[in-house]
Amino acid sequence: MARKRKRSEIQAGELNLTAMIDVAFQLLAFFIITVKPVDVMASLNVYRPSPVEATTNQPPRLPMIRIQVFPNEFMINDRAVTAAELEKLLHKLAKIDKTQTVLILCANAAPHEKLVEVLDTCAKVELSNLSVVSSGGY
Repeated sequence: MARKRKRSEIQAGELNLTAMIDVAFQLLAFFIITVKPVDVMASLNVYRPSPVEATTNQPPRLPMIRIQVFPNEFMINDRAVTAAELEKLLHKLAKIDKTQTVLILCANAAPHEKLVEVLDTCAKVELSNLSVVSSGGY
């Protein structure tokens, strides 16, 4: 009978990870403790007007122009106007200051053409600071 030889199983050496994990945590603790946080507030650029600008007489800014668009009419600062009157008023206001804020409140029931008409009128008189808001209403 043939003799059977016992094979010894060769096991790969097990790697003890406990020591490596300890070293990794020590390095992590070292870097967390020694890091210096960057002061974000110190590097922000803030526009501060010069004292000379504050002393000059600047004309007061006009209040915001509110244009309401309804299905049958337009209102500018709570005064009902027609499309022609709206254009005349916006032309006068644009002569004073073309950068003033214009808030356009469009009622849900107003047709899209009315809103486009107001936007075209504002572009025609060169008002550029426009905001459009959808509002409730009839």
